[in-house]
Amino acid sequence: MSHCAACFKEERPLASIAIELHDADPDEAARRVDEYSDLYAEVHAGPPYSWGPEYADLFRRRFETQRQQEGFALVEARTAGTLIGMGYGVGLVPTTPWWQNLLGPLPPDVTEERPGRTWAMAELMVTEHWRRLHLAEAIHDRLLDGRPEERATITVLPAAAAAQAAVLKWGWQKLGQKRNPLPGAPVFDVLVKALGR
Repeated sequence: MSHCAACFKEERPLASIAIELHDADPDEAARRVDEYSDLYAEVHAGPPYSWGPEYADLFRRRFETQRQQEGFALVEARTAGTLIGMGYGVGLVPTTPWWQNLLGPLPPDVTEERPGRTWAMAELMVTEHWRRLHLAEAIHDRLLDGRPEERATITVLPAAAAAQAAVLKWGWQKLGQKRNPLPGAPVFDVLVKALGR
């Protein structure tokens, strides 16, 4: 379940609010996993997700693995020390399951991975109170800025209309759809974005 949650049409200027963006390394991320898991549960509790606590547990387990992977990068947003948003991702390896469980075939030249080809944005989320500040976009841009990979990929729930609009505005292109191999898992749109070198 890697995706963009709480991306949105943002209206208020971020510069007028005291918000700090911070890059967290894998060790810092390990110490803060409780905060990240709580944020995940909060962001995904309401529509269009309405996911229960079992999804936060899955997030935690997945995160513990991903933070140790090649290319791990995480940006968190805080105000007065309180976590209000975060995004992170990892590099894809040739044996990645990312391109499995597609609902339709994609050409091999799209799904074939090699070291350094693709960086997957695993999560991008902001608490409801802090939306419409261009905060998700700021986290997104900081994560992608200067990445050495050729492209990035992300998944977005089709019913998350604001998230869909945001990622398309930010230059992502839809490739297809996939279902994650979890009981009752929803279908996600799979998108890619070319990265500047």
